[in-house]
Amino acid sequence: MSDNEVKPEDNEAIREVKRARARKEGAEGEKNPINWKAAAGIGIGSAAILGALIYANRNRSKDK
Repeated sequence: MSDNEVKPEDNEAIREVKRARARKEGAEGEKNPINWKAAAGIGIGSAAILGALIYANRNRSKDK
């Protein structure tokens, strides 16, 4: 017998319920903690780029 064979009591509605349960269980197990070091690095890097842009633009004369 094949594992892919559909059983008579295994109709479309029951298969959909099984898929929904599997998705729900999979979603509950995928809660990864936030990598705070990476988040802090991104925030500091963004602030550094913004500061560099502001510093670079402040010395330009307004009348060309």
